[in-house]
Amino acid sequence: MKKANTSREIPVDTASEVDQPLEKTAPTRGRPRSEAAAASVLNAAYACAAQEDARNVTIEAIAKASGVSKVTIYRWWEDKQALLTDAFLWHIQRQVPLSESGDPIRAIHRHAVLYLSQLNGEMGRVLRVVLAECLTKSGDTSVFCERYLNHRRELGGRVIAAGQRSGAIPSKRSPFLLYDQIYGTIFYRFVFGFPGLNTRFVRELIEHTFHGP
Repeated sequence: MKKANTSREIPVDTASEVDQPLEKTAPTRGRPRSEAAAASVLNAAYACAAQEDARNVTIEAIAKASGVSKVTIYRWWEDKQALLTDAFLWHIQRQVPLSESGDPIRAIHRHAVLYLSQLNGEMGRVLRVVLAECLTKSGDTSVFCERYLNHRRELGGRVIAAGQRSGAIPSKRSPFLLYDQIYGTIFYRFVFGFPGLNTRFVRELIEHTFHGP
């Protein structure tokens, strides 16, 4: 029986990214991870999940595409849902960065609009695959929350809190409630396919959220 890897750390160097790197954990026993090999696995997992028909994404297919053995992949990730979730986070950190420097309102506007544009492409397909894998594997989305959503939510909350401290964001509600109102609405409308989810909607949603009661 494989020992579960509970670390939230993605095994690649994120120091050059706009996002803050995930918290470091104690090194695992055994051979150290190859950053190049880990990046190859994450890239292959994301690419496999982005295919038009990704219902049969397997560790075998990811191993073949990455050139990294199944044994090694399972040493780094306990199962496919953890790997796909980490691959999704790895990609979004690079393609949809959220900066903690500069104007917070501008940063949220830019990030949310870019996030929406990515959802309308392959990133949206990958998100659905990741959610489906989590629900199929464990019956809930706890892995998705622990390895992806909590990290992004904490980052967004920090940006919004900075805007509240500066007075740029008038709302006095919790920054995490404001984050949830913006990104939860985008997520909900995207996953369930409600019409009207466009750039104008997102910009108006942000303004109403930040300036509302």
